[in-house]
Amino acid sequence: MHKIKFTRKAAVQSAVVTAAFFVVLLAGVSERTAIGQPYQNILVDGQKVAAAGRKADVARAVREARRELSAEEAGRLCMDYEWETVPAREPFEKLLTEEALKEALKEALREKIINKRERVYTVAIDGYRANFKSLAEVRVFLDKVKAPADEQNAYQTLILKDDSHISGILNAVLTEAEKAGQTQEIILPGGQIPGVVAGVWAAVAQAVEDHSLNPSEDGYQSGVLDMEFVEDVKVYENYVNADQLSDMEEELIEVTKEKESNKIYVVESGDCLSVIAIDHDTTVSSIVALNQLADADSIREGQELVIAVPEPDLKLRITAGEVYEEDYTMEPVIRENDSWFTNQEVVRQEGTTGHRERNDVVVYENGIEISREMIHENIMTESVPAIIERGTIIPPTYIKPISGGRYTSGFGRRWGRMHTGVDWACPTGTTVYASSGGTVIQASYNGGYGNNVVISHPDGRLTRYAHNSRLLVRVGQTVKQGEAIALSGSTGRSTGPHVHFEIYINGAAVNPLNYIGN
Repeated sequence: MHKIKFTRKAAVQSAVVTAAFFVVLLAGVSERTAIGQPYQNILVDGQKVAAAGRKADVARAVREARRELSAEEAGRLCMDYEWETVPAREPFEKLLTEEALKEALKEALREKIINKRERVYTVAIDGYRANFKSLAEVRVFLDKVKAPADEQNAYQTLILKDDSHISGILNAVLTEAEKAGQTQEIILPGGQIPGVVAGVWAAVAQAVEDHSLNPSEDGYQSGVLDMEFVEDVKVYENYVNADQLSDMEEELIEVTKEKESNKIYVVESGDCLSVIAIDHDTTVSSIVALNQLADADSIREGQELVIAVPEPDLKLRITAGEVYEEDYTMEPVIRENDSWFTNQEVVRQEGTTGHRERNDVVVYENGIEISREMIHENIMTESVPAIIERGTIIPPTYIKPISGGRYTSGFGRRWGRMHTGVDWACPTGTTVYASSGGTVIQASYNGGYGNNVVISHPDGRLTRYAHNSRLLVRVGQTVKQGEAIALSGSTGRSTGPHVHFEIYINGAAVNPLNYIGN
């Protein structure tokens, strides 16, 4: 009986093995069943999607599943998921081939799509961005920006490959419509522009140059000669959510709307804040506040001012030819006289005003004149230039005759009589210096002036230094500016030790502080 029982058990085991063999055999080419060998479970966000053999390339299956989903949706997908593989070893687990695994992953990932992104072309101008469905829409948008300044539609937007060779970056430029028609701009279905004719930039530049070098038959140039965007306009392919597509009319308002942007202005000689404000379409109070100035007068030559200038994101630079008539005056003819100082001049012949027709090339940025150059003129009445004789010698300068001292009395009426100089109180023995170089013509006691020195200067002026205790120079001696000529004192008509200083021009006393400061 034991022997029979054993025989039945063996038969049962044999049947089980045989059945398992047929299960595996019938699994087909798309899957197989684990009978105890190790494999891997594939999880998406912690949920099991399928199982596959250890050698299955799960990463590739994920990539292929995502690629096919993107192709089916005709756009770039935004998905949020994590996947992982976990080793396993359970019998009778169905193991998928890579092709079947890809299909299983597609179904799992389809549920992970957050939103579908659409392919667009983004217009980038510094910090400004706008998204359009096609390059054709980009052209229409940019053509509308320039339309108010181009009523004849003489210029068109051209989109070219970027010179920097950065992949996918394009440049939008304006060129004459007739020139744009000659440019073979090849657009592939993907939106790329690989076939722009070599040298198109040179052709556009040459067109502008030809316009300047070959004016009309009468020698005049008028109307719009060139038009371009001031800012660099970049265009590139992008993928965005559907709600990020731009409305063309709204963007047209936004990109041409004036917004405040800070610029640096360097103060020039003769500038005042009111003129600076007018020139930059702002206010004096705005400039004072931005630069924390004490008041409107506290600016100096060379100072850098921050100015809030209203400007749009995209500006047009227009070069135009203008023809008009005007009165004009020729620049005077200067005849140099090497024996005169530069502040000496005499008009030898009066000039006359003429009349002419002139042709200017003017550059405007957003309607504001940037530069103007006359390229042609037709003289109707000739202007005769004035003839001016002018000196070439730089006149001498004047300095305070002592170091330190306390200013006690100025130039003008004092005590019922004229005080012809200025006074500085100082201790007896203070060194007195020549205010300017020249020749000593007096060095002696002179009545109320006491011990005084008088110097004659090359520009014809005289200086006097009075009330000295001691004189250090003699008549006829040549002295340099800053050279010691006396020691201060209180000689002559004096109420205490001080230096009395005078300047004479053409024989008349003038206020010394107007020439040396105090």
